Amino acid sequence: MRQTTEIFIPIPRVRNTHAKVEIDGDDLTGRVIGSVWRYPVTTGIGTFRIELSNANGQLGGEYSSGDVAKFYADNSDGSTLQFFGIIDSVKDSISSKGQILEIEGRHRAYLLTEFLVCYSATNTKTSEIVKDIIGKLPTGYGFTYSNVEEDTTTMDVEWNYKPFWDCIFELCNKGGFDCYVDNDLDFHYFEANSKANDREFVAEGNNFLNSKYIGVDKYPEKTRVIVTGRSPVGLPIIHTAISGTEGGNIKEILVNDESANSMTQVQDIAEAKLAEFSDKQVQAMIESFGLETLTPGENIWLVIPRQQIYGQYKIVQINHKFGAKSGGWRTESIIEEEEKGIASSIQNINQKSDRGRISTVVENVNKFDFSWNLDFNSDSGSHSNTEIVEGILRTDGSATGVWASDILEVPSNVTSPIELNVNGVILEGLKVYLSTNSGVSYTQIYGVGSGLASLKSGKKLKIRVNLASASTQIDGLALLYKRPI
Repeated sequence: MRQTTEIFIPIPRVRNTHAKVEIDGDDLTGRVIGSVWRYPVTTGIGTFRIELSNANGQLGGEYSSGDVAKFYADNSDGSTLQFFGIIDSVKDSISSKGQILEIEGRHRAYLLTEFLVCYSATNTKTSEIVKDIIGKLPTGYGFTYSNVEEDTTTMDVEWNYKPFWDCIFELCNKGGFDCYVDNDLDFHYFEANSKANDREFVAEGNNFLNSKYIGVDKYPEKTRVIVTGRSPVGLPIIHTAISGTEGGNIKEILVNDESANSMTQVQDIAEAKLAEFSDKQVQAMIESFGLETLTPGENIWLVIPRQQIYGQYKIVQINHKFGAKSGGWRTESIIEEEEKGIASSIQNINQKSDRGRISTVVENVNKFDFSWNLDFNSDSGSHSNTEIVEGILRTDGSATGVWASDILEVPSNVTSPIELNVNGVILEGLKVYLSTNSGVSYTQIYGVGSGLASLKSGKKLKIRVNLASASTQIDGLALLYKRPI
């Protein structure tokens, strides 16, 4: 909901509806039994479904996948394009309603659900990342970004064959932004709840028809999100984001994203996902007469006194309905949260983009909440006959050597059990020790004779590595641990 001190008084408007359904250039308005054109913000790119009267099979073979479908509607001359789609399937069926041609498809931006992104960035504004990955789309697709607004939030990303719209969804969650692609294939990327449409409203006694599902659904809420990624050398990365109001009732969800290959990326995803699953907002589906200028993500005034609704609410999905069974042109406005029971556009995207992909879950059988990953991409810690060169920890040519990490201070005490993952070659004789008190005392956690019986609880972590051979090379370490919340 958009916070405002304004007072709104709805003024009735004249309705003079003109609508048209066009397929492959043919005006089929008179044959439309029913249609719905779904246009969401952030969660997907939009879908449509049309039922056409097909008496005696007159339309048989006329239309097929790849054809263009358009829906026009306004209160003047019917020239306003509300939805531009591409047909995915055409099916001929016979039922008690007669012979019907059923057509389904997606918004013309559907290629964004098929394109996989390989991209990396460090400390970069989310808006710049949006522009960069749009720039990587084939020129022939025709996408532009003239409506991408600047964001000051920065993040690190490392995406390897990640579905394009999944990248957009991650950026929106991080920056608190919304995104959709218009009918001209131009991207709109803007701060959530920053857009107010002062031409549209829904008011009881005026254009309001009915409402469903008004209320707050706490079922999807989660109190903690565990995100697992994988480092460039194959070691697990784990971070758990936990709500400050969790208390004793834990509601958790696991997100596995192997394209996240740094601690910063995994933490960013965990915090963004927690925000997504926390503090659920009022949700509803409000049906009204057609709203001609509404676009996804805009806030409009809703005035429904009997349900104590008065304010500017964000429309997360627009469902334009048209046809004989809907009584003409109607608009369903999905408010704040998509209600249960409505087909989710993001699910449609995932079903398509996951085909042919193989996904593995990072090993975490002991359900550790966090990891400390040392990748040796830069020189750090203290050396005794050791060196870090090209991402590898090794001796400086000496027979043995000792390396100690910098101190990592965590919010609360770490104690056993813990687990250490090591990636490297010639690890015979290697011993690794952990200190929880800044290096005052250590407990061996890797190598012959290691044990955790004497691990002291503490929150100032330090790792010491004893190399027993000049041939040993370590690419990375991952300490998996739990700590009290």
